Amino acid sequence: MPFCKPRSPLAAVLAICALGAAAPAAAQQPSEIQSWSIPGWTFTPGVTIGPMFDSNVAIAGPDGNGNTASDTMLQMEPFGQLEFRSPRTTFSSAYRGTLHRYFDLSALNGTDHRAYVNWREQLTRRVLIFANDEFDQVATTDRLELNDLPFQRLGARHNTVGGGVEARLTRSLDLDVRYENGWVKFERFEPNDPRTGGMVHGIRGDLTHRFTERLSFGGTYNFRHSDMNQGTRRQNFHEAGALLRYSVAQRTSVEIAAGVSHLNDALRDLSQTGPFVETKLTHRGERAILGAEYNRDYKPSFGFGGPRRNDEVSGYVRMPLSRNRLYVQETAAWLRAHPFDPLDSFEFERRSTWINTTVGYALQRWMRLEGYWAFSRQDTTRPGGQINRHVIGAQVSISEPVRIR
Repeated sequence: MPFCKPRSPLAAVLAICALGAAAPAAAQQPSEIQSWSIPGWTFTPGVTIGPMFDSNVAIAGPDGNGNTASDTMLQMEPFGQLEFRSPRTTFSSAYRGTLHRYFDLSALNGTDHRAYVNWREQLTRRVLIFANDEFDQVATTDRLELNDLPFQRLGARHNTVGGGVEARLTRSLDLDVRYENGWVKFERFEPNDPRTGGMVHGIRGDLTHRFTERLSFGGTYNFRHSDMNQGTRRQNFHEAGALLRYSVAQRTSVEIAAGVSHLNDALRDLSQTGPFVETKLTHRGERAILGAEYNRDYKPSFGFGGPRRNDEVSGYVRMPLSRNRLYVQETAAWLRAHPFDPLDSFEFERRSTWINTTVGYALQRWMRLEGYWAFSRQDTTRPGGQINRHVIGAQVSISEPVRIR
């Protein structure tokens, strides 16, 4: 399929830059890859570049004087996104690379990678199938929002692949079934390092009855199996409960699930039962999309393999670039992971926080000026166990879609 002529010479230059760059994709997502919702195939190349200040390059706690090692770096992010849209099919895939070049601590120079693929197909009026895959390779673990993962300057790779079906069984009965597989691998520096990563398989089914156009009620069941630390930590997680979906208004929706969660670790003769809660609130405005979530459940630890009881709160603001000249992109999350295995030598609670903010102004459709702030914090509730990191900077982002015949 040939490209049609780009709308400006800049787009041709960017296409060569995004395809030919050996750079990798961003763990810190300072800018959005805009979807232009153009029918047919489109390719959007781009690049973001600017100086950044890193307040904690070692990803470690403060020294005796309360200071952490800091440095300024030049960050460049080539990226590209391929999309296809038709009445039945939606497909998108993207790759973003981040090159870090520190001014003083050049030994910390590196690259991160991020890529994803999403596909949705409306087979019939009643049946929709979907699949997705996300991959991250980062130089520091604080850039992965994973359960109980210790913050360190430790390279890590993470991949999540999933798929499922959404079906309308009858005029009022809906069934959603989805499968997900996720794994994590670390760069190990010590032969006996317990952080060997692992894999989690999961399947979830939701069956709901629509009482009105706004109200649905039913049940949910979720099963996960984790295999961590080279088979030395294996656990099964079961969740079963009720599910409520309600549209407060035309643009606002609420989803609440609650029930019983049970975990079993046969290798360590450990089991635990308790409540689980999931809540989601979404508002879709003309110029912004807002969302918030709260979850309380049991999950495996990607840090050391033991199970944890989690409390997690997250929220986001997304302002489509095609509708806003001045925009804000914001994500925030707070996670408390509490272990309850008495044989776990890492038996202590971790509280982790992530905030990513981008404020931008579109000078042209293809050129934007942005300010960026990323904050991460982890507190192990022990003396000297708190790690804080700020990454602050300004950047120029350039991108423009190219229509494919």
